[in-house]
Amino acid sequence: MAVAYEVRLEQVRPRILAAVREIMAPGQVGARVIGLLDQVWPVLREQGARAGHNVFVYHAGEDGMLTVDAGVEVFAGFTERGAVRRMATPAGQAATTAHYGDYSGLGAAYTALEEWCARTGRNPVGVNWEVYGDWTEDPARLRTDVYFLLTQRAAGGTRASGG
Repeated sequence: MAVAYEVRLEQVRPRILAAVREIMAPGQVGARVIGLLDQVWPVLREQGARAGHNVFVYHAGEDGMLTVDAGVEVFAGFTERGAVRRMATPAGQAATTAHYGDYSGLGAAYTALEEWCARTGRNPVGVNWEVYGDWTEDPARLRTDVYFLLTQRAAGGTRASGG
């Protein structure tokens, strides 16, 4: 049975991250992002930073490669060190949906966002991000929020509805 995704249009604010940036092929993401986070978390723990969820930001390159910012949302107490830099998720209008379940099923959330954009005439700008909810051993309770940054509509344009 297919999962129904509720896509929402939101005006998002940046989330401040402690993150490591790397350029990679899309097929390498799954194998490499945990290693990138393994660079971030020790710095945050050592500094006693107030931290939140893991966040991955993907910037599509014209060459088919991705620039990936793999990081952790930070609220206070973080100082840049080495490859771990202060970064942020984009601000602006975004389409978003929540995926519940194993991370291997995230592709369905992306498909739902792509279909919503096509149906509503919205254009992603090539930057998307994932905000991972709190860890649980029960895969059915894992939540990942997926966002597509959208181009701004010209004044007087029609407003898209969810679906």
